[in-house]
Amino acid sequence: MTIPEMRLRRKIIKEEAKALLFGQVLSHPYFPHDIYINMSGIKEWLNQPHKHYAEKNEALLNLPQLLYESEYVNAVLDPKGRKHIAVSHLFQTKIERDNSWIIISETIWGEFLVHSISDNIPYIYERQDL
Repeated sequence: MTIPEMRLRRKIIKEEAKALLFGQVLSHPYFPHDIYINMSGIKEWLNQPHKHYAEKNEALLNLPQLLYESEYVNAVLDPKGRKHIAVSHLFQTKIERDNSWIIISETIWGEFLVHSISDNIPYIYERQDL
């Protein structure tokens, strides 16, 4: 796929995700909280660099199932140091057979929001007692 084709597909995915996912409540069998997706999460997911960039973007359209089938790993302090984020919850999944982590931000007011996905989380194995 050429870069112009990838850009066009990314734009189409953004519109499809907006129609399909915006405002939807997601769940995970071992995570007892409703998880919401907003436009900020959709945009961040699509902007995130990734080893399998095109496949990561396509995975957004299957996010409810992808999250549901992922493995909850743990909660870590927000690596960006955002004051309104209590912790980031990490869910391990696969994109093209490589590990990736779906990041769910827990706000200080108790809301759980899809933040992004990453294939590079160096602090993943630093267990936190939260």
